[in-house]
Amino acid sequence: MTFEISQVEDVLWAACDTLLWSHTNPWELDEALVGAGFLVGPLEMQDHVGLLHVLKRRNAYRSPVLPRMVAEGRIGKIGGVGFYRYPGGGGAVIDPLMEDLILEEAHFAKVTRTPMSDAEIVHSVLTPVSVFLREKATDPIAVARQLQMNIDDLTEFLAQTAS
Repeated sequence: MTFEISQVEDVLWAACDTLLWSHTNPWELDEALVGAGFLVGPLEMQDHVGLLHVLKRRNAYRSPVLPRMVAEGRIGKIGGVGFYRYPGGGGAVIDPLMEDLILEEAHFAKVTRTPMSDAEIVHSVLTPVSVFLREKATDPIAVARQLQMNIDDLTEFLAQTAS
């Protein structure tokens, strides 16, 4: 079967959205996934793609975080702020206001947030991605390259979760 890499990104980004809403913040999520083999965290990647574009691609939202970010002018690196701040157009810098925004939205929706370990974050993000790849991908290695993942780490995860 064939598919577009954007479909894999959508699965990955939806899993991240769920975790932001109920478990973690952008830099902890990205740090856990970089530690698991991503070359760039998925939220920083969304900042580089542009959050207006990411928002337009989404069919359903698990949380109101991204729509609120865009409504507040957080459009990604091109605008100087998204999940991270980009002072002077440089590299990503943690923005504590993002944590406040996420906590506020969760509070308004009466979502109880529970912390997760890095291993739990990685598993929660990569499980739906690996299910999608098993169903759709003829070449998971090519997908890993396009997602900027370490190929050995993806292969190891796919082997561990195979059933």
